[in-house]
Amino acid sequence: MAHKITVTGCPTSPIQDYGKYLAFDMEEKGSPNAPKGVPFKSNAITYTVVLSLKQFNKLNINQEEFSQRRFVVQGEPCLDIPFEQCTGEIGVICMQIQEIENKVKEKKETPKKGSRAQNPENSDHKEESKKEKTEKLILAPEGTREWMSLEDIKVPEPFLQFTPGMAKQKAVEESIEKNGTVDKPIMINPDTHELVDSYSRYFVAKKKNLDRVPVHY
Repeated sequence: MAHKITVTGCPTSPIQDYGKYLAFDMEEKGSPNAPKGVPFKSNAITYTVVLSLKQFNKLNINQEEFSQRRFVVQGEPCLDIPFEQCTGEIGVICMQIQEIENKVKEKKETPKKGSRAQNPENSDHKEESKKEKTEKLILAPEGTREWMSLEDIKVPEPFLQFTPGMAKQKAVEESIEKNGTVDKPIMINPDTHELVDSYSRYFVAKKKNLDRVPVHY
């Protein structure tokens, strides 16, 4: 069985174009605390990720914007990347890459002493802006391995003949309204991207026009 590596974060280097493929660096920070009894700490590791032009073009992001986005990369370690191209400590062949939401921290504003009361209209506008920011935050359910476009998931014909019950649909819809996505990851085959289980979640996600869903396998 091939070794698997999952790296999450923003690129830490400009993307390098080698014609048929591209490469860039990503860094994973170590865990602050090791398990009890282990006398070593986990250190930060820099990975050099190699991906095909087809994988990059599928992201619909230009090279200038690439370093400002956040990604999850699933791949396999590689020892054959030329030394001058592998600027990181470990080379990774990218099998799948998915853009994920950046975590946004909202600053709380404290009114200054002696300041006048805010205009109600301005206050309402700020409340709406905060609400919009909150709605954009998507909580990944436990067990999520990566995020995948609904269009990339292949649904076998037997599933398409089935309509999920209203109770199951309602539970998933409530999760989407609350967390921005389905309540549990959708089970797929990692090699074929074929739906294995959780058709009810796929059905509701498509009905709600979600662009991406969490998946597991």
